[in-house]
Amino acid sequence: MAHTELEEEHYYEHPYTPNRRDNYLPNRMVISNTQFSRVEQRLFEYFINQIDHNSINIKHGISVKIPITKIRETVKVEQVLAVTRSMAQKVMTFFDMSKSHIEFKHVPLFSSISFNEDNSGYLEFRSNAQLSPYLASLGTQYTRYDFKTILAFRSIYSTIMYKIVKLHLGQNRTKFIYSIDELRRLFQVEEKKYTNLNDFKKYVLEPARKELASTEKFPIVVEYEHLGNKQRNVTHLEFTIVTQWELSQLEQQEYRDAVTLNPSLVYAKLEEIIDQQYLIKKETKQIILSNATLIDKFVTIHIEFENGLHPKVKNKTAYILACLDLVKKKTTRSK
Repeated sequence: MAHTELEEEHYYEHPYTPNRRDNYLPNRMVISNTQFSRVEQRLFEYFINQIDHNSINIKHGISVKIPITKIRETVKVEQVLAVTRSMAQKVMTFFDMSKSHIEFKHVPLFSSISFNEDNSGYLEFRSNAQLSPYLASLGTQYTRYDFKTILAFRSIYSTIMYKIVKLHLGQNRTKFIYSIDELRRLFQVEEKKYTNLNDFKKYVLEPARKELASTEKFPIVVEYEHLGNKQRNVTHLEFTIVTQWELSQLEQQEYRDAVTLNPSLVYAKLEEIIDQQYLIKKETKQIILSNATLIDKFVTIHIEFENGLHPKVKNKTAYILACLDLVKKKTTRSK
């Protein structure tokens, strides 16, 4: 019998960086298949959050250490043992939905997962080296999504829909089509579960759609319809993403309609918004409320704020006053 020399595994450690806002995944991994529970998905997102994609060695695994204090924010410590034992056995299945024939590859995710080993205070993930080429293949085909948003989802279906939506938005698509078979595969629904389309929509698509729409930070409205409006034997669904800009446009139209119906009530509500959400002096507020053009500009910018269209603005009052040209310009003293 031939003697086989086992090659020692190597891991490249990615130092922990706190407060990373976004996660990045290659698109191929977004549409891959891994049967995660909700808690497992949260821990997986912690792992993804700490990867420096520019520092991946495709021949080596990745070591990520996350402080237990950070893990405790979303996962109970008593859950970690059972959950990580299950995660250590997970595989990610890569497939190509564009091909008519069956073609796939199962890749084990982790070589080991350790918790507080030698009283370290860390949860450490060591990924399988076979996963590294997939993680390194960001290129232009990647999905960027908000880390805190994805941790907050209650449903695993919401997590999957959120990533799919972000994948398409990242390629400037607000409409996309999937077959029912593709959707079942993407949402990782078991073969004999929700076989009726109405049940699939009720228990998979609708809960996910509602949770995305109610997301506190960046709500996303997703609508879908039977392709071609077929009522029977539906094979495909067409999805439409209503973006933050489109939402703001709809709300501006609703405001204009409300002014036509009951202007006094609308202006009273507008004054309440100014008092509660902006540090605007009384005399400046009266200037705004007495000028129809300024009111329209104020409402437009306020609605854009509400829909997250100016995320980098730190002082909303100063920004809105500057847009309304109500900021007093400093005068230069003559010597």
